[in-house]
Amino acid sequence: MGYQYSVGQVCMNGHIITGDVNSGDATKFCAQCGEATISACPACKSSIRGDGRDSEWGSHFPMFGAPAFCPECGKSFPWTERSVEAAKELADEIEEIDEAEREKAKASFIALASDTPQTTVAATRVKKLIAKAGPIIGSGIRDIVVSIATDAAKKTMGL
Repeated sequence: MGYQYSVGQVCMNGHIITGDVNSGDATKFCAQCGEATISACPACKSSIRGDGRDSEWGSHFPMFGAPAFCPECGKSFPWTERSVEAAKELADEIEEIDEAEREKAKASFIALASDTPQTTVAATRVKKLIAKAGPIIGSGIRDIVVSIATDAAKKTMGL
């Protein structure tokens, strides 16, 4: 009884290639961005959880999204790290805030990808950062945040 999972495959930028590497859809590189693909956590080598199946009922659940963190070792996946770094680089472009505020916001990006007591604090800081960033940089940060943030963080930020 319970769920069984196939091995999923994701590119280094977080595009899902397949929810089942044995389906014949696995590729070495992503058709959307050209990046290499992985089917295991780079840190602990555990398989990436793909499509699910309820062994009791036989129901199939497709892989809905690339996970932010490995459920076996807790390390962030490469696509999560890349998104956080991109958001930090954009934050460095904002001239309207002081360095202390910028550093607090930059430290908050990774907290948006997990549901912890710090998620609300992080979402509030990043929301303030986006408001001060101006339309171009703010839009870029918002797009990145939407791709990595949990539903709770998005709700707090009004996204």
